[in-house]
Amino acid sequence: MSVFTKTIMKIIPLMTMLACSLVVEAQETVKEDKKIDVKCFVELVGGEQIISFWNIPTSKVSSLSKSITGHKIMVPGSKQKVKIYKTHECVLSNDDFTGSRAKIVDSETGR
Repeated sequence: MSVFTKTIMKIIPLMTMLACSLVVEAQETVKEDKKIDVKCFVELVGGEQIISFWNIPTSKVSSLSKSITGHKIMVPGSKQKVKIYKTHECVLSNDDFTGSRAKIVDSETGR
């Protein structure tokens, strides 16, 4: 057997293992980006405080409070979008808020 053939025979198993590991890693990344429901207690421009609902990837939950400030959302009973002035708190949709005002507004919000 030539040196070239021996080298190829050593490289093929390594390349196969590398390709398999890349496929497994890509599948794990897709699973991590599952979307979840989150609710946020926000203050709108004009002073109204409401609960805003979001369906976002799990990787973006920690930065949601900062990222939604300035977004325009539809408000029940209004035909125009209103800008979010400040985000007070965001939690998973099944969890309870920590602030007392947020708890009151959440209990009054229909789902």
